[in-house]
Amino acid sequence: MRYLILLTLLLQQNIFSQSNIKTIERNGYSIAYPSSLRLDETGKNNTEFSLYTEKKDANDNFVENLNLMIQDLKNLNIDLNKFVEITENQITNAGKLISSKRVIKENAEYQIMIYQASMRGFDLKFLQYDFVKNDKAYFLTFSAKTEEFDAYLKQMQEIMDSFKIN
Repeated sequence: MRYLILLTLLLQQNIFSQSNIKTIERNGYSIAYPSSLRLDETGKNNTEFSLYTEKKDANDNFVENLNLMIQDLKNLNIDLNKFVEITENQITNAGKLISSKRVIKENAEYQIMIYQASMRGFDLKFLQYDFVKNDKAYFLTFSAKTEEFDAYLKQMQEIMDSFKIN
């Protein structure tokens, strides 16, 4: 009985309750996300997809988003270590790298980075997961205004943690 109560409480707190989950499965990857986010699959800015939060009010001038980009690495001899090195250099040239750590989980190895940069007049903070598999680099990035980042972090991490490469 105690187990059932605990499970019920966990499901109530989880963004992935059965009634509001959607899944994208294509091009060798899958990801789950709550239906409250708006999906854009137009490919703008070379993204596979983007997920957007809702504006809080009329004064909300930046919509937090999560997107996936895939880069073909065929014949470039770039592994995860080299890809992370290149990415960290790009980040430090454009902003400030806050953290970078390697994660091995469920037969997947990837790098998690948090960084800050100013773009288009906004001070932004990013959470990025980098994967290299099957001669492709997958980088999954959550972007938010620096002051809004923590409010969305848990939800976006849950979505990003659902990302799988086949």
